[in-house]
Amino acid sequence: ERRQHTPRPEADNAQFLANLSAAIRHGELCLHYQPRYDILTGKVDAIEALVRWQRPELGTFYPHTFIKPAEEHGLIFGLDLWVFEQACKELPAIRQQLGQAVRMIINLSSLDCESVYFSQKLIDLCDKYRLTLADFEFDISESHPIHDLRKISAFCQTLSEQGARFCLDGFGSGHGSLERLQQLPIQAIKIATAFTTAIGNDKRSDIIVRQLLRLAQTLKLDTCACGVETQQQIDFLSDHGCRQIQGFYLCNPLKADSLDKPRAFIPDRRA
Repeated sequence: ERRQHTPRPEADNAQFLANLSAAIRHGELCLHYQPRYDILTGKVDAIEALVRWQRPELGTFYPHTFIKPAEEHGLIFGLDLWVFEQACKELPAIRQQLGQAVRMIINLSSLDCESVYFSQKLIDLCDKYRLTLADFEFDISESHPIHDLRKISAFCQTLSEQGARFCLDGFGSGHGSLERLQQLPIQAIKIATAFTTAIGNDKRSDIIVRQLLRLAQTLKLDTCACGVETQQQIDFLSDHGCRQIQGFYLCNPLKADSLDKPRAFIPDRRA
């Protein structure tokens, strides 16, 4: 997701964290949704849930302003459980609006995935809202170092056995990407926005993206490129075997009640 301009948080970090904790408890957050497209058909195949913190006195705060503090101060579990439960509530209406049974993409901190408690809560919430884990795909962020890779592997394996899919988000830009790729039972990688946006403007980035796509194909992993903003990027990704794409060029994140059938696109099939 493109980094948005956001208001300046409180200078007092303790007050900022107290306000964030209250926002999670009292439902002062909301979700926006960004479609992911199949690059071959041009159709939506999944919807990604993106959290927003709406503060009447200050404006809208985007995830890059509060996810890291939430991870550092023990608020990430409550935050991510709120996101998952809200997505469960809204998924049936979104599917009806789009006219198809799209998967919901949920972003998880690696800290979530080290908790047996967290995995059980996801299972319980699915039961509560009469959904299954096959309705979801989980993006594991590389923004936080992993303390216990074995715990995360067990977390992924447990939920995968019930139909969930897992993707390494921001692949190539975080901590220990190749080690995670080697040891985690994931089904997909999401190429970091920094590489996608440089396509066509930086030869090294072009080479890196081609090699990442080739590596994923060899390992039989699905691939998604986020941050797509031009037709040139779509053409490059299509030519080199990328499976899915996301970005502002295709569709901005929208509230659930603003989602209409997103426009399909047709990749430029040049001879």
